[in-house]
Amino acid sequence: MSDRLNQTPGHRTAGAAPAPPRRQGRQQPPLALLQAAAGNRAVASAIRRGSGTAIQRAAGTAQLPRDAVVARATAPAADDLAITPVTGTERPGGGTRQGEAAKTEQQAAVDEVAAQKEAVAAASLARAGAEADVWKASGEAVEAHKKAAAARGRAEKLEGATGAAERNRRSSLEAEEKYTEAAGTAMEKQQTAEERAGELQHTEHGERAAAKAARAEERKYTEEAEEAEERRKDAVDRAADFTKQADEARRRQEAAEARVAQLRKQAEEAREQQEAAEAAARAKAEAEDEIARSVKKWAEAAAKALEQAGEAEEEARRQAGEIRTADDARKKAAEEANACVEDRDRAQEQAKAAGDLAARREKNADVAARERGKAEREAARHKKAADTALRQADRAQADADRQAHIAAERRQQAEAARAEERAHARDAAEARNRAAAAGQRQLDRRADQTTATTALSAAKEAREAEKAKEAAAEAAKKNEAEAAERTGEAEPAGTGKADGSLRKRATGAVKKASAKVKSWVDVPDLAALRLSAPYSGTQRSEATKLGDTGRVHGTAVQQLVENPINVTSDATGTFNDLAALKDSFGKRHESGPASHGHRKNVNTKPLAATTNALMTTNDVVKITDNAMRITENVAGVAELGAAGGGLNIAFSSLTAGRDLKVLKDTHAQRKELKDHFKGEVAKRDRRLREVLEDLGAANTKLAQESIRLAAAEPGEEAAALRAVEDERTLIDGLRQELTGHLASGRDYAVKKKGRKLRHRATNLTGNVARTTAGAVAIAAAAGAVSGGIGAGVVGGTTALALGGFAAEKGVRKGNKRYNSVRDYQKHARTTPAQEGTPAPEAPRLDKDGRGRRSDALKEAVMVTHSIKQGKRQLNAQEIYAQAAGPAVPASENVPEDIRRDARAFLKSLKCGPDQHNQSEKEWEASLNDPEQQTEWEEAIAKALSSL
Repeated sequence: MSDRLNQTPGHRTAGAAPAPPRRQGRQQPPLALLQAAAGNRAVASAIRRGSGTAIQRAAGTAQLPRDAVVARATAPAADDLAITPVTGTERPGGGTRQGEAAKTEQQAAVDEVAAQKEAVAAASLARAGAEADVWKASGEAVEAHKKAAAARGRAEKLEGATGAAERNRRSSLEAEEKYTEAAGTAMEKQQTAEERAGELQHTEHGERAAAKAARAEERKYTEEAEEAEERRKDAVDRAADFTKQADEARRRQEAAEARVAQLRKQAEEAREQQEAAEAAARAKAEAEDEIARSVKKWAEAAAKALEQAGEAEEEARRQAGEIRTADDARKKAAEEANACVEDRDRAQEQAKAAGDLAARREKNADVAARERGKAEREAARHKKAADTALRQADRAQADADRQAHIAAERRQQAEAARAEERAHARDAAEARNRAAAAGQRQLDRRADQTTATTALSAAKEAREAEKAKEAAAEAAKKNEAEAAERTGEAEPAGTGKADGSLRKRATGAVKKASAKVKSWVDVPDLAALRLSAPYSGTQRSEATKLGDTGRVHGTAVQQLVENPINVTSDATGTFNDLAALKDSFGKRHESGPASHGHRKNVNTKPLAATTNALMTTNDVVKITDNAMRITENVAGVAELGAAGGGLNIAFSSLTAGRDLKVLKDTHAQRKELKDHFKGEVAKRDRRLREVLEDLGAANTKLAQESIRLAAAEPGEEAAALRAVEDERTLIDGLRQELTGHLASGRDYAVKKKGRKLRHRATNLTGNVARTTAGAVAIAAAAGAVSGGIGAGVVGGTTALALGGFAAEKGVRKGNKRYNSVRDYQKHARTTPAQEGTPAPEAPRLDKDGRGRRSDALKEAVMVTHSIKQGKRQLNAQEIYAQAAGPAVPASENVPEDIRRDARAFLKSLKCGPDQHNQSEKEWEASLNDPEQQTEWEEAIAKALSSL
């Protein structure tokens, strides 16, 4: 930098000699002098401020005194931009000296602008670094405060636990004494109960023995009673048997007497019948024999009945004797039973007396047993109580020991927590001081950046003034040359530099016209290739097979009309590719965002130009072939057909190979792009400019709050800390909004790359089909195949599919052009444009506040117009705004970590230093150059393209 740039009217660099007086010449315009002086003062002020804070920058993490922090935070900025009048001096000299002086002044202005750009870049980088340090240090301070508060809470809790453990230990010791005393009392009661139980057990055993003897006597008498009962039962049984025998004998006697009576009755009846028969016989003499037999019969019956009656009487007398014998035996058995009853009753009484005695003894024994059980249970209860008390005493002692251990452990933990609290408090204090120092640096660097930016603007105005002066000098020189030409003192116009300028303008006009012709002619060319040509080709194949020369002639006429459209499109494409190759070849070694396109053109345009040249040649061949079919031979020339097929195979194969490579590269790139900003949701709730402005204000507020936190008095720390936390929470939300915008750019890029994959895959299919069609054409020309409608139908279907895709693409572009006018605010820029960029002209509006529908429809059909501000441009601008350096106004407030992520995304978009022919530092410097913003945005927009 020249010493002149480091000097002001009130300051001169050490060791610098006084500047020599200017040579007298033209009076310098006062505005330019004032601008230069303002720029010089701004630079000198930046140098003074930079030197004044060098120690602070060297000790960025050192603790600042609270008074110093407050003083620096509240100190007003020096007014380094006050403009003091500067008087220019006349510089004598002729025209040559004036020209040299003008060049010197212009170069000085250019150098000053470059120096101010470097100052702005350095200040912005320092300010961005300080912002990152504030964010990091304030986060560490907040985290350390939280950890200190948590440690303090733990310490208080542990101290409380220590006191509780001590109280529990004392309570446990008291409980141990109480339980030990209770155990002794219970053991004494147990011993008394056991002694009483022993006495009762002795009594019980005596009573049990007496009861046992009484039970033995009871059993003896019971057995005697049972024996007597058995004898009684025997006698009773015998008496019953004898009674039964007597009853049976009486029954038989009664039966015999009844039979005697019956037999006597029968004998009487037989006698009566005999008498009756005799009387009847006497009455009837004629039946004498019969009557005699009847009389005899009845006489025999009567005799027999009398005999049986005698036997029955004898039986009755015998049964009467048996009855008397049985009655005697029964009486004897009854007497014996009565004697047994007396013996039984006497034995039962003796057994009852013995049983009663045994029951009394057993009752006494049971009472003694119950009392002994009570005593034993009482002893067991006292034993259990004693054991329980002993266990409780042991537990109380163990609990007291445990509580003592816990108290010691909690005391140690509390001491460790207090130590941790003190360590975190120290960390918090150091972090607060680092945040305060970084915040002060941030504020200082922001002031430096503002000052340097103002000086840069002044330097740019001075440079523009110098350019204006140079332009005026050039105009005057041109006027003098024109006057000299008219007088014959200069060389005629049209030679030298003028000739070169005219040639350049003419070449530019031709290129522009060729590009427009290509855009317009692509529409009918698409219709011819995708609709008309497949139909005529199918018709020609069928007509040739059927020998229909009229239809063949008609298709030749139709194709002869189409071919000039094809050749125009392909020829202009060839010219445009060659022009782009020529333009890019000379710029292939350049660096910067635009240079990637030049190197890409050098790599791709030769193949594209070759393909278009082959297609143009094929179009010429088809024109010749169709002309021959119309004028000479309707069957055509076989050599031309073979040549057309070969050309078709050639350019289709080249294009297919290119499509394959692009498919592979795009697939890998799309996969890489999807990996960026994982977990972030695409979201645009506000304009990016508003988010960044809020973030800048929040960062400045965070720096100020960090300074206040470091300078806060003990009672004010909590409020200052809350203020820092609130600002960090706000910044966190704003950072989330930034990542939402980046995720939107990512999703758009992934979508565009997916569309590019589909476009290239469709093209690859079409080129494979065209290659096949070329092979069929060669075979048909050689006579190997007879043609037919099949191949034509397949080719037509493929052409229609490709045509549908191209039509859809054209409709989509037309819709975008329509919306760029009708809904011009939908994708309007959300970030500041590069300085000096003219504001876009707003379209005419309808009553609904939207762009006029008629203008939108006109724009939709203007295929030569590119979309100046669409969705792709918006995403490119937002991606650049978050990837650019802090010296760029659009990216001034982007956090460094988000900027790094955005730059990594740029590298995946093939906009990295390798593509721009730059080192990493040069690439970052170009991103930090505000004058390259438009170039960068265009490069990113091209990288987002789906072509």
